[in-house]
Amino acid sequence: MMYSRNRFGWLLLAIVLSVAPMPAQVVTGAITGRVTDNTGAVIPGATVQVQNVETGLARNTTSDAAGRYEVRNLPPGSYTVTVQQTGFRTEVRSGITLSVGSEVAMNVELSVGSVQERVEVTGEAPAIETTTAALSSLVTPTQMRDLPLNGRSVDQLALLSPGVVNQTQGGRGAFSGNGMRLVIHGGRTGHVLYLLDGLTTADYGGHGPGGASGSSLGVEAIREFRLLTSSFSAEYGRNAMGGVFSAVTRSGTNEFHGSAYEFVRNNIFDARNFFNQVPQRGKDRAELLPFRRNQFGASLGGRLVRDKIFFFVNYEGFRQRQGVPQVATLLDDNARQGLLPDANGVLQPVGPGPNNGLHPAVIPYINLFPRPNQPSIGGGLARYIRDASTATTEDYSMQRMDFNLSEKDSFYWRYIYNPSESTIPSEFEPFFTGSRVVYHYSSVSHTRILSPTALNEFRFGFSRTAPAVTAGPLNLQGGALDFLPGQGFGRLQFTGTAVVGAQVTSLTPLGNPGNNPKILITNRFEVGDTFGLVRGPHSLRFGFSLERPQNNIAWNVFSNQRGVYAFPGLARFLLGSPSQLAFPEVGGDSSPQRGWRQVVFGWFVQDDWRLRPNLTLNVGLRHEFVTDAIEVNGRNAYLPDPRATESVIGPAYMTDKNNFAPRLGLAWDPTGSGKTSIRAGSGLFYNLPIISQVWELMTWDYRFATNYVVGSPTSPVPNFPNALRSGFNPGTRITRTFEPGTHTPTSIHWNLEIARELTPTIAVQVGYVGRHNYHMEQAPHANRAVGAWLGGATLLPDGRKFFAPGLPLMNPNFGDFYWLSTQAWSNYNGFQLGLQKRLSHGLQLQAGYTWSKNLSSVDQHIGGEVSGNPVGPMELDDLRRDYSLSNFHQTHVFNINGKYRMPWDRYLTSGVARAILGGWELNSIWRATSGLPQTIPAGFNVSRNRDPVASDRPDLTSGFSSSPAEGVTAGCPGVPAGQTLGTPDLYFDPCAFSLPLAGTYGNLARNTLIGPGVFNVDLGLVKNTALPGREGMNLEFRAEFFNLFNRANFMQPNTALFTPTGSRRSTAGLITATSTENRQIQFGMKLTF
Repeated sequence: MMYSRNRFGWLLLAIVLSVAPMPAQVVTGAITGRVTDNTGAVIPGATVQVQNVETGLARNTTSDAAGRYEVRNLPPGSYTVTVQQTGFRTEVRSGITLSVGSEVAMNVELSVGSVQERVEVTGEAPAIETTTAALSSLVTPTQMRDLPLNGRSVDQLALLSPGVVNQTQGGRGAFSGNGMRLVIHGGRTGHVLYLLDGLTTADYGGHGPGGASGSSLGVEAIREFRLLTSSFSAEYGRNAMGGVFSAVTRSGTNEFHGSAYEFVRNNIFDARNFFNQVPQRGKDRAELLPFRRNQFGASLGGRLVRDKIFFFVNYEGFRQRQGVPQVATLLDDNARQGLLPDANGVLQPVGPGPNNGLHPAVIPYINLFPRPNQPSIGGGLARYIRDASTATTEDYSMQRMDFNLSEKDSFYWRYIYNPSESTIPSEFEPFFTGSRVVYHYSSVSHTRILSPTALNEFRFGFSRTAPAVTAGPLNLQGGALDFLPGQGFGRLQFTGTAVVGAQVTSLTPLGNPGNNPKILITNRFEVGDTFGLVRGPHSLRFGFSLERPQNNIAWNVFSNQRGVYAFPGLARFLLGSPSQLAFPEVGGDSSPQRGWRQVVFGWFVQDDWRLRPNLTLNVGLRHEFVTDAIEVNGRNAYLPDPRATESVIGPAYMTDKNNFAPRLGLAWDPTGSGKTSIRAGSGLFYNLPIISQVWELMTWDYRFATNYVVGSPTSPVPNFPNALRSGFNPGTRITRTFEPGTHTPTSIHWNLEIARELTPTIAVQVGYVGRHNYHMEQAPHANRAVGAWLGGATLLPDGRKFFAPGLPLMNPNFGDFYWLSTQAWSNYNGFQLGLQKRLSHGLQLQAGYTWSKNLSSVDQHIGGEVSGNPVGPMELDDLRRDYSLSNFHQTHVFNINGKYRMPWDRYLTSGVARAILGGWELNSIWRATSGLPQTIPAGFNVSRNRDPVASDRPDLTSGFSSSPAEGVTAGCPGVPAGQTLGTPDLYFDPCAFSLPLAGTYGNLARNTLIGPGVFNVDLGLVKNTALPGREGMNLEFRAEFFNLFNRANFMQPNTALFTPTGSRRSTAGLITATSTENRQIQFGMKLTF
């Protein structure tokens, strides 16, 4: 069966390749227009030459019978258009800037005269889009290199686009991804296609690329990028369901250009965080944590052969050290000797026998704890504080070569190497956790002009992302302290707590997280081809893309790879009497290694049809699919039915070949002047289930991942620390699986926009964007109590479900299992305004405002994507109960960015005055947003449905708002009346909520609490000084202020309401962190030539 499927796939590919070459992603631009005389009559047969000013690349065509001309696949850059026809003067249009993915409409009017007479017009391209319905935003080279960027991360500028949100609630890391997680018009974080020069650059989790620094480096290597947000053409697929981030790298030109720069940050210039105001360790004021950051690099581009061969190279380095004080609780000096205080505070031996009852096997582990350096806090415990720091190193290099092989052939090669690593200290030396991420991106492209109206472009790319998490040291005392022979030191955890005064505390765990080290290597091979053809009013494009992703994983799915012993309190530790031991099977069929393989294939056809000179119809069709995920060693199993007794070996996901995606758009210039456009579009988009986004769910199954759990609070684990002599038995079987017959996540886009050029430098837009996403993934903990799913529940007279205590699990053959299905959905409606002002009178400005409503049933299918929110619904039999505001919903988002050149330069006549006072400018980004929604949980499994993540919610008390963050508290047990709400001390009123009847679900909806909003201003003060010796040489000084006004923007509050005993938690409503740092200052110097 597998052989026949593979044979069919390759046969299909061969047929497609033989019929027509088909395109990769659009990273070039086009210049189109009509040639007329001064009466408006069309001029056929006119010669049109489009020439790149920077590289000399020239393309020639002629106007057709309707006066139309069109030149496509032009690299971004500055162009000159020259039009000639016998009996008319030669018209030259210069200063035309073409950006990635843009189409410039340049109509040319010829005047009667001799062809030797030249009429030269200098001016920029039209400010509004009149030929495509797709909504997009361009981040220009000027914005990339002028606007203040903290960490100089390219993707920060994506937030300047309307409808774009940065998802900040999920944890980042080597395996979850370090890059920015963009949410576009209500999609999810994995619904964005990240492209560089037309090839995929998404990380292993489907997010934007980012190294250990958390930044996407390469500002000097990237020319510009375009963010496509709605109803874009059929050329884009794969996981472009939400949008497309399409960037292009810089290339060399006929002139030599380069730069050298360094940016520095130091804590001495920063303001203290809002929550760092209390003096520590005897100081008279709060200390700023040590922080040092240096970003430096250089770039150089130019020609090897004029008009023929060009090069561009870039290097950027990132070095950072950040203080991370470690505070831990450990044994005091008496406890280390086996002495603990009794109820009267008198020291007593922990047990009978020598050494005050200390178990001999425990002593080597006690010695791993350092001695306390702070006074005892009672109960045999003391504090330990040490100054530690995280160290982050990242390097980014890019090399590119461009070749104009002939008038008809051009070729480029590009390679990026981006290694990074970070070391995170533990509370106790010598333990640490380290992460290393290495990116390799290489690509080649060949463009062939077949005729003035036909061309072909071929691309091939290979990329490798290799994140790894290390831990150390693993070999302590030659392995003498290993719990499992040869596996390295495990971890000691302490589940018991001691009440010391008003504090509840316990020993700090010793060791490293148990599933480290781990590594995930993703290789991606891509090939694509574009064939473009102009036939009369039709601009046709055909294309295909073929991708072969390989995911090679070495990661133990359990967090106890080397064994974890748990002790219920200090005394049990000293006696060597653990309450629990957990460790995985070593050897046998259980293996942490997986090798996943897939094939991703898509083809499309696109026609931009000029129905009239001022009316264009964009029509396209795309089809794509991804094959079953095959594990090379057969270590793949799934549960065919939630009540099945055994899992089945084989691929869980079955190929969905019904992914046909039509696209339709209309662009109308009602006046024909190029100053007004009305654009509307709609289309179907998919998010293919590529293994990199779901591999974690496919790695857990008891057949290949066996876990052992021994002991209980009343049955101590024997023979500490020898795990293999603990009398173990296999733990409860677990699995994570796909529901058979899952669908491909699907989105319907629709949009309408009206744009108007008010002046040659000012344009405005007003638009509406709608989106319906369905067949979205969710992965709830599905093995709940009988009646919680698939019917059979007991109902109360009022219709509510009721779960009696101690109900068995629906499937007694398993413990916990995730059940991935495609039953989630979401809806987005947004209204947006935009304004652009090109540089004139020293001012350049861009502003955008979005009002939107984003509703969803669930927002993630892998835990950690959205912190504090479940991966599935509260009630599995009634999914609509969770349909509410999305975690990414923000009602209002306002952005403004721009630059202003100081106006007094023209009045400076003295050389000294010009050197000191001249060349100053301001660059700034302003951003204001509403708060994000948050779910208020009950805090424990009050419904008794046995959901292990406790996704239950409380009841909303009658008369209260579901988002009670204004006014004062009403008063209830544990919460005095009259306390001001909306503050960090108490953001919302806990009295608005109460526990439902035990065994039932609460009536509160999901994501009702709206958290704090954000207001942030970044400002760059820049001084440019022209240097003698070479034309264009400039020295730039930058002082950049992040969070200029030092505003405290708060994180979400603590929402846990109740303890398992039903009492209210005193921390409910408390905010303990900020979402942005307080004011930070960065200085930079940059030499350009």
